[in-house]
Amino acid sequence: MTMKGRALLVGIVMLAEMWLVGCGHYNCGATFGASSCSSGSGGLNSGNGNSGNGAVYLFVADAGGIQGEVLDPTAGTIKTIPGGTVSITSGSINAPQSDFMAVAQGKYLYSGYSTWLGGTIYGWSITAGGTLNAITGTQPLSAPYLVGSFQIGSQAMITNPAGTLLFALDQTNEQVYVYTIGTGGVLAPATSSPMALPPGFKPFNMAIDGLGKYLYVSNEVGLGTTEVATYSIGSNGALAAVGTPLSTPIRQMQGDASGKFMVGTSGGFFFDNGDKTLYVGAIGQSGALTVTPIKITGVPAAVAVQPNTGGNIVYAFDFPDSAGNGTIEGFQFDLSTGALTAIAGITASGANGEFDPSGKYLFVVEAANGVANALDAFDVSASSALTTHVANVGWAPGAWQPVDAQ
Repeated sequence: MTMKGRALLVGIVMLAEMWLVGCGHYNCGATFGASSCSSGSGGLNSGNGNSGNGAVYLFVADAGGIQGEVLDPTAGTIKTIPGGTVSITSGSINAPQSDFMAVAQGKYLYSGYSTWLGGTIYGWSITAGGTLNAITGTQPLSAPYLVGSFQIGSQAMITNPAGTLLFALDQTNEQVYVYTIGTGGVLAPATSSPMALPPGFKPFNMAIDGLGKYLYVSNEVGLGTTEVATYSIGSNGALAAVGTPLSTPIRQMQGDASGKFMVGTSGGFFFDNGDKTLYVGAIGQSGALTVTPIKITGVPAAVAVQPNTGGNIVYAFDFPDSAGNGTIEGFQFDLSTGALTAIAGITASGANGEFDPSGKYLFVVEAANGVANALDAFDVSASSALTTHVANVGWAPGAWQPVDAQ
């Protein structure tokens, strides 16, 4: 999903987009257990690292390093992984919370920093038990263009579905950096990287269709989006423009696994723009979007699309209230027509959310007074109305990413 490691105060523009999402899906950085909130059916205790029972790992870009957690749905717990914490330091100084996080192939984790050592990307391989091993040659990778990109959107560093390419935005210089992911997860600049965007195009978010054919980049103007540019993705990471940028307010979007549609929202966490609309973009043969606006009940600040093959559920997280949580609206997504049918009976609320890669679990961020303080896991396969709560753990805002145990 997905955010960046900064606490959100609702209405503060500079911070609002950065803390809620599952980085890579979003970008953040957190300290699990820092909250005094109830642990619900789960809790933050030392676990045994067992990755069985359909377990899902959660990696958190905490200040000072990366923390590993594991969701055990059978036990109904979220626990620390023994030996699952790695430190990032320089002398006696700890790294700040990471701004960006992405996972490739379910086995490589990347974390980007806009303020650490002049802009850096770190990488780790994920073991079967959920511990992390540094990737030689990506520890750290110098990325000075990240320094000016700390106010960027939730999907500013992402991978393609195959996990062979990593994309990162350079907002200051209006460019997209592309890296190939080689043997062992090593990053290498693609031959065409960085790619310049159209003059005056200030990139805010990226998204890739479910088949990994096309890259979509939204253009930030003031507090909204005016255009989305489309690029075809070559096997070596080369990007080629598809027509001219499309005039559309889509700010954040995700694609379904079939590669037929992109679903997005014009909203954000910092202000209520009053747009009670989800935007469904049908992907043409060239990658161009034909967008249909669909009215919903609330004002969606973010959207999560079920990522697995055959997955047909979309959740919209509406603009948050004063506590920082918004209403969650769910929809069955017709993968033939693009129609959305509301799912009845959802009472859960949250600030944002993200699916694990299997599409079985939805992780939802809770907030109090505008600051994230808990993470809930729901079994979507048991109830698309989010009535099957699996586990809960207290935490503080930061970049996190769910990864299915291999």
